[in-house]
Amino acid sequence: MSEGELFQGRSVVITGAARGLGRALALAFAARGAKVLVHYAHSKVAAHELVSQIINQGGQALALQADLRSTAQVEQLIAQAHAALGSFDVWINNAGASANTTETRGLSEEERFERLLQVDVLGTWRCCRAALPFMKSGSCILNIAWNHALDGASGFVSQVYATSKGAVIALSRCLARELAPRIRVNCIAPGWIENDWARSRSLGFRERVAERIPLGRWGQADDVVAAALFLASPAASFITGQVLIVDGGEVIGAF
Repeated sequence: MSEGELFQGRSVVITGAARGLGRALALAFAARGAKVLVHYAHSKVAAHELVSQIINQGGQALALQADLRSTAQVEQLIAQAHAALGSFDVWINNAGASANTTETRGLSEEERFERLLQVDVLGTWRCCRAALPFMKSGSCILNIAWNHALDGASGFVSQVYATSKGAVIALSRCLARELAPRIRVNCIAPGWIENDWARSRSLGFRERVAERIPLGRWGQADDVVAAALFLASPAASFITGQVLIVDGGEVIGAF
């Protein structure tokens, strides 16, 4: 089987897929033959542009909207996804709220924390719970966490991210035990990955970050994508309940 056929005939749902890492994941799975569902909450234009790009490149994709803070909307998302794709082969919980962008302007710290927990933790839990009846035997769930959920980090923003992503890691391990052997559940914990926010930071900040990473550079979305492709593939058929850290060695020895 060629790389372009690795996920041929398989269905992949990616939450928060309109931008950033989610977009890179959608393009990668589609390029390998998967039919991809691009979920978005607010980025409608970006989501539909991504679907058009995938289709123009010979792939298969569709976009659906849902606010993952709403159980009713999550259930509707799963129903629509199942109607379009049939049973799911891969479900990737990539969507996450922000605690430090213009989206949170005017919110108190408690409101920002609650927003993050609603999307990152409860949103992941809602999606897993609602999707399970439609997951194929031999399918997998991938959850996206954060490397500093494993070793801690200072400051309010880091605290809330580490707390929420630590909960995602714990949920992943619980589900891996509960759903085995029918469904595998794993987690990816990226470190400093290049994105729009990273590119907006000063050169000095970016250099300081790179200096504390043993491999000496920021990660790229493709580094995380490669981990996801592996964990979703038959090559990882004996791997479940694991956290794959993709951070250039930043948290070596943290656990």
